[in-house]
Amino acid sequence: MGDCRYCGEGAGFLRRQHRACAEAFRQGKAGIRDLAARAARRDAFRESALLSDAREIASRSFMSELDLRAAIAAGWREAVKESLSDGVLGKDEEARLRAFRDRMALGMAESGSMGSALDEAAAARLGIEARTAALAVDDGTKLDAFAAALDGSAIAPSARRKLLIGAWESAVESSLEDGCLSLDEEQALVRYLHRFELDARDVDANRAHHMLVQGAVIREAAEGIVPDRLGEVRVPFNLMKSEQLVWVIADVDYLEVRIRRERRGTSHGLSIRVAKGVYYRPGMFRSRPIEWEETVHEDTGLLGITTKHVYFHGRRKRFRVRYDRIVSFDPYDDGIGIMRDAQTARPQTFRTGDGWFVYNLVTNLASR
Repeated sequence: MGDCRYCGEGAGFLRRQHRACAEAFRQGKAGIRDLAARAARRDAFRESALLSDAREIASRSFMSELDLRAAIAAGWREAVKESLSDGVLGKDEEARLRAFRDRMALGMAESGSMGSALDEAAAARLGIEARTAALAVDDGTKLDAFAAALDGSAIAPSARRKLLIGAWESAVESSLEDGCLSLDEEQALVRYLHRFELDARDVDANRAHHMLVQGAVIREAAEGIVPDRLGEVRVPFNLMKSEQLVWVIADVDYLEVRIRRERRGTSHGLSIRVAKGVYYRPGMFRSRPIEWEETVHEDTGLLGITTKHVYFHGRRKRFRVRYDRIVSFDPYDDGIGIMRDAQTARPQTFRTGDGWFVYNLVTNLASR
């Protein structure tokens, strides 16, 4: 005879539980779980009342203290799942769930994957708030509000820094969606960096700071201001006294259009037998010249953009072109093409990897 694992009474031959006892245990566990889930979603709950009600259910459901605690943890996980079901975790929801977890002293093992999900959702919400604060062109009010929310969050220091950088990168991308970075947007983004003690190296792993500077350079050039964002840079160009270096790009492929020529033809005529195994073909051969254009990689080097010229410095090719000697600019995804004002001129292309920036910068400088 075996004893019931729940009530301890005899369960019958080769049996370990009574069906009624097992059902009572299942219902009790579900009841405590639902009770805890409701409590975790309330603005305020009484810990003593929850434990009193839970223990009353446990006493008639053959549940131990460990079983009771496991049911409460399951209820908390259910509350987190319900709060995340709409894809948005509000501040109040997060505060209630964290307060319940802390007061019931639920550990990482008891929180399970829902604990990580709660932290991820909270970080995602803070990331959105950070991005909004970075783009705010007010007097810093939104930035102050976000900083306070961040200080009051449970985000770990290492995760906090990653969140701040990711939000700033997203804000830079958003500010450049219209192809223009306003002065107010630039100042807001810089204010964010100063507030959280981030520098250019921190936020340029994905070239976000580089993009910010490029946006500012284009804005200044469009407004007729000579951009001065390079700092101290040594270049191999012999600049004129009246011009100023604006931007430099390394490892630029320079391509030229070349004309290729060859002669192609055909032969005609009949073969006449003059002896056994010997034939004579008087025939006739005609040919004509064929020409075609081919874009050829000529060199790789340094591209310099100044207030008056486009410079190129490579191992084999070195030259400069005045803006007023350029007939047209051709934008490409990865560079820019130019056509000089000369009868024999052929298209010249500079593959920079960033056609949008170079095209906008050069055309604005050329129109000054």
